[in-house]
Amino acid sequence: MSTTAFKCPCCGAELIFSSEAQKMSCEYCGTELDVEAVSELSRNEESTAEMNWSAPAETTVDIEGDICTYTCNSCGAEITGDRSLGATTCPYCDSPFVVNDKFDGMLKPDFVIPFKVGKDKAVEKFKEFCGKRPLLPGNFMSSHRIESVQGMYVPYWLFDCGTDAHFRFRGERVSHWTEGSYDVTRTDHFLLIRDGSMQFDHVPVDGTSKLEKEITEAVEPFDTNGAESFNPAYLSGYLADKYDVSAEESRIRADERIKESVEYAFRQTTDSFVGVVTQNSNIRISDGQIKYALMPMWLMTAKYNGKLYTFAMNGQTGRFVGELPISWARFWAFFAGISAVSGIVLSIILKMLGV
Repeated sequence: MSTTAFKCPCCGAELIFSSEAQKMSCEYCGTELDVEAVSELSRNEESTAEMNWSAPAETTVDIEGDICTYTCNSCGAEITGDRSLGATTCPYCDSPFVVNDKFDGMLKPDFVIPFKVGKDKAVEKFKEFCGKRPLLPGNFMSSHRIESVQGMYVPYWLFDCGTDAHFRFRGERVSHWTEGSYDVTRTDHFLLIRDGSMQFDHVPVDGTSKLEKEITEAVEPFDTNGAESFNPAYLSGYLADKYDVSAEESRIRADERIKESVEYAFRQTTDSFVGVVTQNSNIRISDGQIKYALMPMWLMTAKYNGKLYTFAMNGQTGRFVGELPISWARFWAFFAGISAVSGIVLSIILKMLGV
């Protein structure tokens, strides 16, 4: 298995994909190139290299089970990773590289959504996210709390399909009126029958076992109108993994999400009724197609009181999610404040009532 590092044609330094410029950028000399131009340069270099007698040391050797050793093209260091590793940065010389065979042939993604939000913006969003939590411990925002900030392309399966559905709901309508000295309540019961069809495009299910579903689904949605045809140059400077959860395994979650969406849409047509209960449902899925894509995500970790907290941000839209610690001292102070205000308001009301 070979690896590729995208080199600047002007100074020879590594090129990385810039989310701000939406181009391949050299941090040393400032050169910026279109992604396709860099790929063409890389292909030309590979073509020329085939004529050399001595091939560069860029093979990958399995060492045990699912663990592999990758060779950095820039410094020759050996880097250990699992079989799903697709792109990373050398820990010795900080050079980005892409593992070619992870995205070749049947493993090649249909498309990729490039990063639109850079690392600085991700850190800024983290601070905004924390700033809106009044119960956050006061010293949590110290800079040393942030353990890591890493841009990563996460593998997703995208499901397209049509659905035909039939639902039977039970619902009620309640009316009230007065007759003489009596208050009358009438409840009418209805059988609600709904039939229809819905089309779904790009229902996402992550193809990795390394991240919790609570994270990968919470940062959605991704706008697939911003997707590009896959090009490994987009991965330069970021982490990337190929899927380790198959499309077939992901279909279970896709079916769940589609059926939940269909029932929600049909139930919305009964909003003029109350106490609506689903009595029977039948959803048929047809014309299913599956696509493979890489989605951008910023992953951040922060350590506080010995516990590691994980945060994630959609690298396209900036949507931010994560769990934060709670200052119980602030919580009880806040609760006491609410109780005091409630007590004052209650006293005023009682005085107004002459109690």
